[in-house]
Amino acid sequence: MMLLQMHLRSTARLVLPPNLRASLVRAYFRLESVLKGSLSKRFERRPVQISEYVPAFALRDFGNGPIVLVNAGLGPGGVERQIVNTLSAIEPRAGRKVGLLCLSLGADPELIFFLPALARFSGFIRNAASVPDAYRMLSSLVSRPELRRIKRQIAWMPWDIREEIVRLAAEFAQLKPAVVHGWQDGCAIPAAYAARIVGVPRILISMRNVRPTNFIWYRPYMYHAYRELAQCPEVTLVNNSEAGAIDYARWLDLPADRFIVKRNGLDFSAIRRADRHRVAALRARFAIPPDAPVVGSMHRLNEEKRPLLWIETAREIADRLPECRFVMFGSGMMRKDVEAAIAAHGLQRHVHCAEPIEDAALGLSLFDVFLLTSRAEGTPNVLLEASALGIPVVVTDSGGSREAVEDGVTGYVVASADPTAIAERVLDILQAPEWRASVRTAGPAFIERRFGLDRMIAETLALYGLPAHAAGSASAASAG
Repeated sequence: MMLLQMHLRSTARLVLPPNLRASLVRAYFRLESVLKGSLSKRFERRPVQISEYVPAFALRDFGNGPIVLVNAGLGPGGVERQIVNTLSAIEPRAGRKVGLLCLSLGADPELIFFLPALARFSGFIRNAASVPDAYRMLSSLVSRPELRRIKRQIAWMPWDIREEIVRLAAEFAQLKPAVVHGWQDGCAIPAAYAARIVGVPRILISMRNVRPTNFIWYRPYMYHAYRELAQCPEVTLVNNSEAGAIDYARWLDLPADRFIVKRNGLDFSAIRRADRHRVAALRARFAIPPDAPVVGSMHRLNEEKRPLLWIETAREIADRLPECRFVMFGSGMMRKDVEAAIAAHGLQRHVHCAEPIEDAALGLSLFDVFLLTSRAEGTPNVLLEASALGIPVVVTDSGGSREAVEDGVTGYVVASADPTAIAERVLDILQAPEWRASVRTAGPAFIERRFGLDRMIAETLALYGLPAHAAGSASAASAG
């Protein structure tokens, strides 16, 4: 049965179009929500709380082990940029092996987007073992009663999460990591359970947004899992914004001090404004007149980003400033909806919905104003990059976005989701050339002060239990 499930999943990924795959996933998640009562009953019947689980291996086995990060892959997102920054900067100073275990690296072309950025990284980057291989690995490392005990402990979980826990547990049992650092809800939860079951002494969960109930991919098991993991002293809960940490604490009914805020770190050495010739070539690619102002963005075309509100805002701006042009770089399940909205508003000449651009600095250098209209955000990495390049930003008040803007100095935060109100702020900026020029200095200064890479790496090393020596060389290390 297990092999059949894996075969069906692989076939579906290759054969079905992205929109249909997304619809099937959403339908499955809705079914889980309907059945959450039975999930709660299964959770209550688990043998012990995970905090009381006796690990499969002794603490002394992990002393000199590697640092292992866990994520789905290296897709074109802000989380993955932070993973790249972290891996590159900590490798030269960790004094031990450092690596990234993935659950779906290469399963989709997007999931290797940032792999070239780690071309000089000497640690390991690979997928965790397949489920059959993981069971074989575990069978060679633990006794049969121990393997049965592991299966009973996670039996309450959805079947795919159980598989991911087994895959990661097999890897951790072999690698004996001193630190496991899981990124994003869907990967961090199975990573934390696998690490706790095996006996990893230091476990980090990076929550990169506001609570997952804000998103279509929320699954009911997450609530029980987080509540249970929060009782483990080995587990550190980390969020990249104060707004995100508060939102999780309220959702889980946990004290706010159970969460550590570790803001994103931006590598200034890796982002520079593109020269005018390259920007001119990009303008020509989109047939944008040389003097036309450009409003742009880079984000996933998913519901929480509210791309349709972005298009409505573009229509409002174009009605009042017809020469303005708009470029939205991104991919996601709402691409067809975005393209339909562009056509419905008659904006085909004004708005370009483009695929993700590998050179983010080049794309950002095209913009006179960066616009983000999200409903829910953690700390948008691209927002930090825009400000670091001195580009004024306009964002809706969504989660951690407010913390990434010095309101009135580097851009504006708009409390309303009204496209007219958002458009007015964009027009204010486009009609204030002297203020825009001031952002060239104010933006980088603000980002360096609050989101510097050296600070982020020093905090990460401390959470890993490692000395933050040579913290001042983080930018140089990341550049290498």
